[in-house]
Amino acid sequence: MTNPNRFLRIGLTTLFLGVTLILVAVLMSHQSTPSLAQEGTEEATPEPEDGGDGGVTAVPDPNSEDIVERGAYLVRVAGACQDCHYGGGDFNAVYEDPLNIDLSGGFAFAYQPWGTVYAPNLTTLGEWTDEQIENAIRYGVRPDGAALLPPMPYELYAGMSDDDMAAVIAYLRSLEPVENAIPQAELDGKIREDIRTVPELDPEAEFPALDFSDPLTRGTYLATHVSACLRCHGSLAEDGVSVDPEAPALGEVPQYTDFGEFTFPSLAQSELSDWSDEEIKTLIHDGIKPNGEPVFFMPFYAFANLTDSDVDALIAWVRSQP
Repeated sequence: MTNPNRFLRIGLTTLFLGVTLILVAVLMSHQSTPSLAQEGTEEATPEPEDGGDGGVTAVPDPNSEDIVERGAYLVRVAGACQDCHYGGGDFNAVYEDPLNIDLSGGFAFAYQPWGTVYAPNLTTLGEWTDEQIENAIRYGVRPDGAALLPPMPYELYAGMSDDDMAAVIAYLRSLEPVENAIPQAELDGKIREDIRTVPELDPEAEFPALDFSDPLTRGTYLATHVSACLRCHGSLAEDGVSVDPEAPALGEVPQYTDFGEFTFPSLAQSELSDWSDEEIKTLIHDGIKPNGEPVFFMPFYAFANLTDSDVDALIAWVRSQP
């Protein structure tokens, strides 16, 4: 991405993409086959990239037997959680070293008409129990019982499999704590319950891994429950705040910025029928449209490290949109 695009990205402080997968699930004691792993594929994890400090940083392997490494792939690559939870300051650091930038939060989201929300610090969850982290990701509930605020799309992450959540939380537990005082949300005279209500908790619910032999099944899961593509490209639920995880990607979710309100493009086939699969892949990997124009807010710096099978699955999902 060019420097002007990065500058605009910093200016539009509310957007985060789908991609905020954070605060997740019960750390399971066993190491079962990860639900994002696709057995029998010949393609490997992308080659290591140059890190922002000039060193070499290995791309996490989603098929690894190491639960922490699988979690790193979910958080740093497929989920692009650093898009919201990076350690504040210069957003260019996310492009320079997406696999290592700290997740200490502090980024401000100007969420009019409600106020300003600051991304939480994900490196200091040591006092949270695994159940509390799971409740945060699945149901949008903090340990104190208060509702999490937008832009956290827990309504999408709620369908993440238990295996993937276990991997994510294992990775978050592995992070070295970074002290970063996060300001309280500024809600313009409102309280959290005016914006979001706490849904009913179901501590007995189970979320088994799906059969990903069908790329469309895999792509739908990835786009909805991990990469949270619908958070920007989806449709609003009846409450007018949450995203409907079952609705198509029609680009109806409003985004509030310092420059006003706008929406992301629809992914309906009426909009993308002229695009080839290779052009969609270039958009995901490089953030470049078929006409050569760069896109804004797309976390391609993370998606560039997706396995080929995950990219193909996402393309299958895009092609399934009405």
